Amino acid sequence: MTPQFLRAEAARFRGMAEVTEREASKQRLLAMALDYESKAETADGLAEPQPADPIKLKPRKTAKQPSSAV
Repeated sequence: MTPQFLRAEAARFRGMAEVTEREASKQRLLAMALDYESKAETADGLAEPQPADPIKLKPRKTAKQPSSAV
């Protein structure tokens, strides 16, 4: 989720809290808004993932015939 989406959801929950009449519902919605806002701040602080260096693999030899040295 992008920080913009998280902030939009926080604003939506704040809007719902403004129109609700029950205090418990209002507190729950405001808590959800704070949670989304803190997630957005955390997402802002994360660096964009950089492509990792390619993994270099060494091909392994597979035995097609049993060794005669054994």
